[in-house]
Amino acid sequence: MRCPQSSVSLAAVAFVLLTACSDSTGPAVGATQFGEPLSLVQFESEVVGTARIEIEFTSFTGLVAREIEVEPDDAEEKLVSRVTAMDATAGTLTLELGGLVTSYGASTRFRTPSNSNVSRSAWEALIAAELNAGRLPSIEARRNQPVTPQAPTVATFAAADVRLTDAIDDAKIEVYVDADNFEDVVSPPPLAILRVFGLPVEIVSSTRIQRILNGAPSPGANVQFEAQVISVNVAGATMTLSDGTVVQTTAGTTFDPEGDLLTLSAAAAAVASGDFVRVEGIGTVQSAGPPRTVAATLVKIEVDD
Repeated sequence: MRCPQSSVSLAAVAFVLLTACSDSTGPAVGATQFGEPLSLVQFESEVVGTARIEIEFTSFTGLVAREIEVEPDDAEEKLVSRVTAMDATAGTLTLELGGLVTSYGASTRFRTPSNSNVSRSAWEALIAAELNAGRLPSIEARRNQPVTPQAPTVATFAAADVRLTDAIDDAKIEVYVDADNFEDVVSPPPLAILRVFGLPVEIVSSTRIQRILNGAPSPGANVQFEAQVISVNVAGATMTLSDGTVVQTTAGTTFDPEGDLLTLSAAAAAVASGDFVRVEGIGTVQSAGPPRTVAATLVKIEVDD
């Protein structure tokens, strides 16, 4: 769930939260994802060579980046969006995100939330039913990593795998880019343009940029983190994450008002009721462990639907 922007939201602080991950439902159970913030200059240096990035947007229809992550290499690229139209004859889906058109064909694998291999006609019928009912179905479209990054002005995405999903929280693009995708802006705002699939994605002052860390962070490192919360010790002011990492909060820890839960007591109650509780935050690694401990300066606690 997302709330309106607040004047004391994470976008207003020097270090920023990690809120994205490779799956639309949040971090994988058992994993804690750590990242380090990047300046725009540092990010531009990342894409001088080839880099895999994930972009999350401030809205489903707009092209302003809320977050950009530089991620470890993967074997695929992915689009996550809602569908506004389908042409079953042409084999195309028009996405709410920038009006991007995604194609599919005889070799595409079709999935639903409960079935990993359905026929094209059955899948199209499900999409058509949603659209006819006035709803915008959510999809994930995937394809194999290209040999070289696609030219930024080429507005095509041929899906090798397309899945009808449950409702999504954010539109996303996961794509390989290089220096050709980055465009300086003479008179900001925006600060820069990142052009992918023909879409001019705006990088603005509130855009949060980070590099995902491959290994475990060392003590003393300032990090951004995201994971499932599996237990909460209200008296001890700690949250234990899915991989055993302990997040310590203090009187100086800020609870982001855009989160679903604003106290440890509320988080404890949600975990006890069986909800999937997720925390994103900024902090300093205190101990490599086990268990690893992180002193949090800022946390955002959400309940995933």
